[in-house]
Amino acid sequence: MAKVRPGRVVVDYGEDLVVFTVGMRFNRLWKINKWLPVFLAMPRMLRELAADPSLGLLDSRTMFSGRVIMVVQYWRSEEHLEAYAHSQVHAHRGFWKWFNRNVKSNGDVGLWHELYQVPKGAYETSYINMPPYGLARATAEKEAARTDPDDHDHQPV
Repeated sequence: MAKVRPGRVVVDYGEDLVVFTVGMRFNRLWKINKWLPVFLAMPRMLRELAADPSLGLLDSRTMFSGRVIMVVQYWRSEEHLEAYAHSQVHAHRGFWKWFNRNVKSNGDVGLWHELYQVPKGAYETSYINMPPYGLARATAEKEAARTDPDDHDHQPV
């Protein structure tokens, strides 16, 4: 378990990055043969990406809400994400082929993704009494700045 950092911490990554959200929705709970392979595919891809940092994934966080599972991912670039998605040797391509053959438009399982290109300096971070989380965890190789907790402008001290 990550250690809580007391006080306020801000991160200035200083580079462009991509925030990618991807998820699934269990539309028909009784169709386990359709949603279980989808459910199991993302952890397999995330393990593959974590094992090879050169693929460009900085970090990810999985969240559950009702029938929805969402993964927030931080990537070095859209090019890294696209290269992984279209690679013939990585897990995503095989999963996508399976999905299109077995689920596609039948309504059993919902899928979505959203991609946000974030230019350097076009974001703000603030973490108070938190372990490394979100962009702070994704960019752990960069030094985070501690700030005065009463400084609401988030300027490093």
